[in-house]
Amino acid sequence: MLAIGAVLFVPLERLLPAPKAGRRGRAALVADLLHATIGGQMTKVCAALLLAIMLSGSAHTGIAGHWPLAVQVIVLLLICDFLIYAVHRLEHAVPLLWRFHRIHHSSTHLDWLASARVHPLEQIAITTLTGLPMYLMGFSTAAIAIYLAGYTFHSALLHANTRLSFGPLEAVFTPPRIHHWHHADQVEAYDSNFGSQLVIWDRLFGTAYRPAADRPARFGVDAPPAEDFAAHLLAPFRAQPEPFTPTFDGTMAVPASVSGNR
Repeated sequence: MLAIGAVLFVPLERLLPAPKAGRRGRAALVADLLHATIGGQMTKVCAALLLAIMLSGSAHTGIAGHWPLAVQVIVLLLICDFLIYAVHRLEHAVPLLWRFHRIHHSSTHLDWLASARVHPLEQIAITTLTGLPMYLMGFSTAAIAIYLAGYTFHSALLHANTRLSFGPLEAVFTPPRIHHWHHADQVEAYDSNFGSQLVIWDRLFGTAYRPAADRPARFGVDAPPAEDFAAHLLAPFRAQPEPFTPTFDGTMAVPASVSGNR
């Protein structure tokens, strides 16, 4: 998968680079390669074990498996994308969850490989959560494979260092430029653009941020962990570099952090 990603996205980033695109350092590259390989394997094994334990003895209804394939894929996309949106908002609002999620936001340079910078425990939790409806509702193997392939490709594309536009499809699907603003270390962009593949949830719950500027001035978090895979794994368990004071608004009854990406 790593080789396929390189073949797809390295030429794209060269042919259609984002405005003022910079270069990532060697340490960051090595860290993200380890996230993509070692971290990715840890996620797959642990999530599979968790799902097996949670689903042991459960009866699968098989309802979704009787639907046309296209309907299965659309419903699966809507369910999983909403779950990811809701969890993503919580990760920015709950101090304990932010300890893990800030690792993903620690990248000071976005490119397709930055999508792999996710703490394994966070990724295990999200993979397990989205895996439950896949199996409990009995979605077909083909529908699950199509959804996962689309999610993996789009996730890397969202972080890619490219100015690629989706044109009219941006009314439905999140483009790279908008997700780049989610990673901005700029106060006006904090707590916005939580959506993964679809824009509907940000628009529906008032978290969409669509600035005129093409690109944020800076990415990352205050006092980021060292650009080292081991440091990323340990960072959530160490003292945090800044206070985290969540506030609450009425939207979805979910707290909205005032500390954003910091």
